[in-house]
Amino acid sequence: MTDGLRESIAAAQATWNRKAVGSQRASASAGTPEYFEQIRDYRYGYETPFIPTFIDFPSLNGRKVLEIGVGHGIDGAEMARHGALYTGIDVTQNHLSLAEKNFQLNGLSGKFIEGDLLETNPGHDFDAVYSFGVMHHISAEAEYLARVREVLNPTGRLMIAVYSKWSMFNAFMVTSWLLKGRGRSLDDWRSQVAEHSEPGHPVTIKIRSRREVQSLLESRGFRVEKYGKKGFVQNYLPVVGKQLAPDGRVLDAFASALGWYHCFVCQVTPSGNQKT
Repeated sequence: MTDGLRESIAAAQATWNRKAVGSQRASASAGTPEYFEQIRDYRYGYETPFIPTFIDFPSLNGRKVLEIGVGHGIDGAEMARHGALYTGIDVTQNHLSLAEKNFQLNGLSGKFIEGDLLETNPGHDFDAVYSFGVMHHISAEAEYLARVREVLNPTGRLMIAVYSKWSMFNAFMVTSWLLKGRGRSLDDWRSQVAEHSEPGHPVTIKIRSRREVQSLLESRGFRVEKYGKKGFVQNYLPVVGKQLAPDGRVLDAFASALGWYHCFVCQVTPSGNQKT
């Protein structure tokens, strides 16, 4: 493991062991049924309502799935609820503990692993690898994608979402930095706004165009089968936004141009067909 990757992992652990990702969405005590319900409602009812349909959780029934970065186990629980044979891996103990608790409260079974994918064996022959909003926080992203390809079976799928450069939220971050940054780097400001990290201790954040991400995927042996630009929420449109369905046609149309996430479903390409 390189020094840069160690620093990236340490920054992520420091940020999310202190405060779990998305925990500000809930008012209930952490780890309670109400807490997970509030986070789930916010995730699927406002912030990212497109996840269940874009990923198509029912299609994972009976499939062996690995999730990289478990968060609160919200998506993992949905996969398991639809019959997926679930394994989750994360470098953050706080996330793993919360995700396991979520599974227990819902009577679901899954396997949870603490560790870095490059140095941990999560198993092999997975039918799908899923990672929402995680890969852009990894400095050695190309190496991770190569490792993902190794653990997938020959017909396996990779399903990821990463941050988009041309988005409403990124425009907000850049504008707020210009107005309030006060000598801080843009990376540090983005990390505080988007990830709630401590000032001066940013987590890795990569914000790219679709072409950049797709080129990386193809270079690591994946063929993009499905793409969507998603993540445009009601509050981005003052007054009228609240009248629109979170997963309706209007917000989806705005998302296609200014959404915060590049969402990809990819198929493993035959050996020897990787681009260089």
